[in-house]
Amino acid sequence: MEIAATSDWKVGAGLAAACAFAAAVVIPGTLGRSPFLAGLVSLFSPLAWLVAFVFAVIAFIRFTKQGSVRRKSVANAPVGKPSGASAPVLSPGDKALLRRTFEPASNRPSAEASNSGEAQSRPTAWSLDVINRIEWKRFEDVCCAFYREKGIRAETTALGPDGGVDIRLFQDEADPARVTAVVQCKAWNQAVGVKLVRELRGVMAHEKTEKAFFMAPNGYTEDARAFAQANRITLLDGKLILAMFERLPEASRQRLLELATQGDWTTPTCPSCGARMVKRESKRGRFWGCSTYPRCRAMLGMRAGG
Repeated sequence: MEIAATSDWKVGAGLAAACAFAAAVVIPGTLGRSPFLAGLVSLFSPLAWLVAFVFAVIAFIRFTKQGSVRRKSVANAPVGKPSGASAPVLSPGDKALLRRTFEPASNRPSAEASNSGEAQSRPTAWSLDVINRIEWKRFEDVCCAFYREKGIRAETTALGPDGGVDIRLFQDEADPARVTAVVQCKAWNQAVGVKLVRELRGVMAHEKTEKAFFMAPNGYTEDARAFAQANRITLLDGKLILAMFERLPEASRQRLLELATQGDWTTPTCPSCGARMVKRESKRGRFWGCSTYPRCRAMLGMRAGG
């Protein structure tokens, strides 16, 4: 029940279907064949239908909740999912910024590489400030590249709802296709709460793995830390992430830094379509809106200081 309540709605729907199949086919087909056990069909079959109904209700609640989260504005969550709220039409300045962002690097003046909307300083060493400035999608890519530098096969998930996992790790030589650990990344400007860590525990059960890592530069709440400790989830904050990067060999460390800071590395990627986002204004303050609006209406909250 806990796994269904914290996982994607499809998990609950699948469990409901399995229980319904058991109630309609498995229980009558097995117990009903024996004259000694036939009386148990009337006991266990309704019970299985009841459990199927409970899982179906959970799946419906998770489906509606996930839909509302995607439609809801995420002004306080820098790495939230797409919102259904509308945003202003692109201004001429936004269009010019968009042209500069997607123009091939070979066609740009050399000075433009450091001026795509705002000056982009290129750090020469890893620091907490660099980790905090990396936009959310680049942060996921850097975390995935870190595991590859360590010699571990790692794959990122596609854009859009990720089901509570951003990276899958494969370390089983006997079964290369088996996921041995899952990683969730959140480049938030606030501590991650227990809800997302619980969801990662549900992903562990779904992926049939006993190892998980959560990478969030700005740390976790006490409830999140307590739950993670009890469920074999390793929580990595900014200081630990920086220490891991700095322990890499010099060549690996520099490759990772170049990946993290190449091009426009601080402007967020649209979590829905993958385009660059642009700064927008609303009555509730500044936010990031997808540059392809109105085709894509995704929105992200903006870090303090923007």
